Amino acid sequence: MRKKEPSLLISFHTTTEAMALEAACQEAGLPGRLIPIPSFVSAGCGFGWKVSEEAGVRVMDFVREKGLEYEKTGIYLL
Repeated sequence: MRKKEPSLLISFHTTTEAMALEAACQEAGLPGRLIPIPSFVSAGCGFGWKVSEEAGVRVMDFVREKGLEYEKTGIYLL
């Protein structure tokens, strides 16, 4: 069984926003992956960017620096 590690989940209003963040993070070599939003999270497009809690600060700094869009109330610790 996989050990569950604390993660950060960023949700989006639109699929376009999710795909833009995915492309930017991949281009910059930042960790994370696009996943379907768990049922206990309510998000606009149904996708979220999951990243380890440890790397979450670095990813969020990058997101803000690049002006990438996300749900401002859509940051969750899993």
